[in-house]
Amino acid sequence: MLKDHNHDLVQQLSEISDSLWRMKQYKENAGGCESCKLMWEKMQGDYENHVDMLKGEIARHVGENRFD
Repeated sequence: MLKDHNHDLVQQLSEISDSLWRMKQYKENAGGCESCKLMWEKMQGDYENHVDMLKGEIARHVGENRFD
């Protein structure tokens, strides 16, 4: 079983990844609303940064053999 903090990292990475996948559809659904499209693009960039942070932390835990 994973320690709680390791599970949290993996769980959050999954949640954000799912949201990123959906944002493509959200931007399409925005139709002609440029304001909405820009908002979704900004959020997408923020989420991509969060994914990078989480992946980096998970990699550190795996590299330090602390991922159990």
